[in-house]
Amino acid sequence: MGYLIKAILGMALFIGGTVLFNVKLMELLEVGTCASGNQPFVVARECPEGTGTDVLLMSAAIIGGLIGAALFAFRGNPPWGRGGKLIGGFSWGTFAWGIFFAGSGAVILISSLNSDLPADSELGGIIVGITFLVMGVPALLWALYVIVTGLGDRDERPSSSRGAATGGGISMPSLANAARGLSWGSGSSSARSGGGGGDAIAKLERLQKLRDSGALTETEFEREKAKVLSES
Repeated sequence: MGYLIKAILGMALFIGGTVLFNVKLMELLEVGTCASGNQPFVVARECPEGTGTDVLLMSAAIIGGLIGAALFAFRGNPPWGRGGKLIGGFSWGTFAWGIFFAGSGAVILISSLNSDLPADSELGGIIVGITFLVMGVPALLWALYVIVTGLGDRDERPSSSRGAATGGGISMPSLANAARGLSWGSGSSSARSGGGGGDAIAKLERLQKLRDSGALTETEFEREKAKVLSES
């Protein structure tokens, strides 16, 4: 239950913080340059009411987004199975950084170019958008590259490698050798001497389980299956 709460709450905080940050930033860009009026000199243009609140909301959005990203990254293992890293070398922090800055930069840049903003606001929006894109796009591309290459490596690994990875620290060769010793090391003589079809069926079922678990490769499975059938 804690896993789901952290995952949902973390994602909601991160997405909500990112959206709120962009909305309030665009509102501030529409305001343009202004002053609060607390300076001793004459203020050419006072800030409209609520500008200070928008700044505070932007700060809160950044903090909330960081908290959300941390909650999601450290949500733990799912209750329905063992968890861990999505892909070897993948970092949720890098991915969240790339999403935030690349997404915000794209929104700000597009809005600045297509909106009727004051000249100073348009220039400021373009500068902020480009800066955010430079900060976010490399991180996002790297995270996506790790995902794509990791999925490719995972699909190309033979079943024996996957079995070794989940074998609780037991290497594939030692597990396969132990399986051979248990399966037919001492029982081959009884099979030759008429142990019956039941022994052969039991051995074949055991071989099937070993292959499914990854302890035996397809080649080893076929070789040992032929051996059992010839003995029976």
